[in-house]
Amino acid sequence: MESRFIELKLISCKDIRAFNFFQKLTLYAQVSISTNDPTKQLTDEQKQRQRTPTHRDTDEDGSNPEWNHQTRFDLGFLSNHSDITDFFLFFEFRHDGVILGDKILGECRVPLSDLIQDVDGVARFVNYEIRSGDGKPNGIFNFSYRLNGIGTPSSQILDGRIYGYPVLTPEDCAPVQYPVSEIEKPCCYPMAPPCCSVQEGPFYTPVSPPAPPYGSYVSTGGYNYYYPPPQPSVYPYPPPPPHVEQVYPPIGPGAHPWSSGPYFERRW
Repeated sequence: MESRFIELKLISCKDIRAFNFFQKLTLYAQVSISTNDPTKQLTDEQKQRQRTPTHRDTDEDGSNPEWNHQTRFDLGFLSNHSDITDFFLFFEFRHDGVILGDKILGECRVPLSDLIQDVDGVARFVNYEIRSGDGKPNGIFNFSYRLNGIGTPSSQILDGRIYGYPVLTPEDCAPVQYPVSEIEKPCCYPMAPPCCSVQEGPFYTPVSPPAPPYGSYVSTGGYNYYYPPPQPSVYPYPPPPPHVEQVYPPIGPGAHPWSSGPYFERRW
């Protein structure tokens, strides 16, 4: 008779928080088969309780442990039960305390009925939300599973069905198409009053009021405002002076005047 089992790989957790924010976590996961029906009591052999190694990372706070731990559960005893909806995989996430002992930070329950209906021999990767003791979310748990001798062949593998989070189709990822306005000139601003606009068909084109004449007074709101004439434009810099040609005396020998005196009167 073909054996019936499920292979699990406990991969990792993300964002698990402790009650003491200053406490560094050293986490491990414990998994077993459990039931809520009191009439279906399971022995320790049927529960098959297993655990992962403790994740010890000195560089982080330990809130994102990684195990990648392989486990295997024999499901042959389920053939003795006609209704398997009450059985589930029970995951517990505990802090491995050296002084105060182990402390449970969260748990996760995955119904076996959600897993054994999948395609036989195909590995699936899923993630589930972790809940604390008071029912509040406390992180995300990632694991994979593969069935043997239990799953029934179907077209589910073509549909891309995965328990945990839905798979988006290419149509779901297509960009959103917005409708195009059929109005050629949509009016997006308040229309101007008729006294300051000119009508063109169903629309109005704003027209600026005429400017008051220069040198006049304009009355607005009980006050008179003087409308000065425009200032003449002034060249920012004065124009350069006209070019003056400098005239220099000719360079050459000239007459040398003779000095007067008794020694120069009869020099010949």
